[in-house]
This record gives sequence, structure tokens and C-alpha cells, in this order.
Amino acid sequence: MHDLHETMVWYRENETTSEIGFNPDGQCLRVCRTARDLRAVYPSAKKSQDATPKEHRFYKVADWRKGMILYVDDPNDNNPFGHIVTILGRVKGFDPDNAHDVLVKTNSVVSGQLVVVRADYFTDHWGDKIQFASDWLNGSVLDVFTRKPAPTRVTLADFADTRGKWDVKILDAVGERRDDVRHKVRQIEKLVDELPEDTKDERVHKFKNRFEKNRVLDLSLLNDTVRDDARFTRVKEVRDGLRGIIKSVLPR
Repeated sequence: MHDLHETMVWYRENETTSEIGFNPDGQCLRVCRTARDLRAVYPSAKKSQDATPKEHRFYKVADWRKGMILYVDDPNDNNPFGHIVTILGRVKGFDPDNAHDVLVKTNSVVSGQLVVVRADYFTDHWGDKIQFASDWLNGSVLDVFTRKPAPTRVTLADFADTRGKWDVKILDAVGERRDDVRHKVRQIEKLVDELPEDTKDERVHKFKNRFEKNRVLDLSLLNDTVRDDARFTRVKEVRDGLRGIIKSVLPR
């Protein structure tokens, strides 16, 4: 089965009888399933419409998505077959609740061709009312457009949640939009650089290496160093300085 991208490419590249490989007039269901590379199951759009599971029926225009199919029909006319089209998207500056702003690709409007019309075209010109849109066709769930979730915006509260092993990468992210936090990060980097290099205590080296590689401040390593050997005056000063900076950025 074609995914959304492949389906949209198919519609762009197949608009005339010669391109499609068959005359699309009166072949709406065949067009839609061919665009999706699906086998034949139902004999008409109306039969496909009736077979659509309720959980895959979308009646509100705001719930329609690019790649869904759309059924239109007038149950009182002399056409028992119904009609099915594919939703291509919406016009610029669209009203999310207005079918007039939804674009679909359809057959049987221009002989031997597939053309783009607005979703309410069939009501205005054929008298066929919109029934519903669907992400289901011939027993398959269709790949349709889904809006990507907005990226999570990290905050100082997230930094507070890393208590004990302070994740400075969070401060880096917050600092991209706040000069005061960016300044605090520079102070942290300066203090870490000032840790003595000549100490034989592996915990100081481990602390510095972890910060350089992962941007994490594991103050427990410095706490242990200071507690076990009071001679490490500079380590204590750096530890206390880092504590002060961390406290200054924590939300109150």
C-alpha cells in the first residue's frame, strides 16, 4: 500500500487517461484505490462507504486530514454508486470548519481527467451531500497527514528535576532565550576549568570528564573529595561556587 507521500506523487503524475492507464470517468473508487495501490474489494463507492467502520468516519471538517478519502452521495438520485475522492489539503488561510476550503482530486468533472476541486463542489454542482471523510479504504487504514507535536520547551523546573546530577544541557537550552541563564552557564564552565589539575584524587578528574562529555555536574564527587581531605581548599571553593550558581537559577 502506498503511504501518504507516494499517494500524493501518484496524483501529481497521473491526471489523464494515458497517464493513469484507464479512463477515469465513472471509476472514482478505482482511482482512489489505485492511488493507494490497494486491491479491489467493493464494487462501488457507496458499498465502500457503507462498509467503513464507524471509528474511521470523520464528520467534522476540522477532523479531515490530507490523504483521507471523502464520500459524497445523494441517496435520492438515480445514481446508486455514490462518489469517492481523495483529500489533497486546504487552501491558504483556510477556515478549519469550512468544506469549501478543502481541496480534493476527483474524476468525472472533466472527461478523461482528474482535476482539483473544492470539497463542496459536489453539493453545489451535483446535489451530492458530503457524507464523511475516512482514513480507511478496502479494509486498510490509510497513512494520512498528522500534525507533528510541538517540540517540548525545557524550563528551569526541568533543571531542578535533575537534582544531584545537574544537567547543564537544560541550562544551555534555556540560555538560548535568556541572557541571564546563558551568563550563569559561562560561570559554571569557568569554575569547572578552575578545578586543580595536579590532584591525584580520581574523583576530581571523573567530575571534570563527566562535565566535558555529558554536561552533567555530579557534585557528590566533589563533596566526597572535600570531606575526605580538607587540604583540597580550591575544590571546596569551586564546589561552593557551583552550589551558589545552581541555587540562583532554581525556580522559587
